[in-house]
Amino acid sequence: MNTFINTSNQLLQFTVNKKQVSKKNVLKTSILYDKVEHSANLSVNPFKENLIEDGFKSFELTILNDAYLNDKLYIKNNIKKYNDSELELKVTVYKKSERNQDIICKATFGYSLEKAS
Repeated sequence: MNTFINTSNQLLQFTVNKKQVSKKNVLKTSILYDKVEHSANLSVNPFKENLIEDGFKSFELTILNDAYLNDKLYIKNNIKKYNDSELELKVTVYKKSERNQDIICKATFGYSLEKAS
């Protein structure tokens, strides 16, 4: 099974609140990470029985911009690679502006899969 899937699995949203920001009203990195990881876990839920272990084998997070108090953020997940041995998930967090999307961060999660017998 060599399948390449490039479709959106999940689109989650949240509004940054007072408990999630620093004294400068910037979204805390730990909160952002928790939201990204939660979103990724929801997307791989249908594949849980095929994962070799709970959790991911590789992870990369790139923060591009800050998010601030009362920003409405969207988390979009795309399965970029899915085959016999691995699943790769791309996660993008963004906020909509008047003319485009401001990307807050991008993440990649890699998972190992059990081979079918």
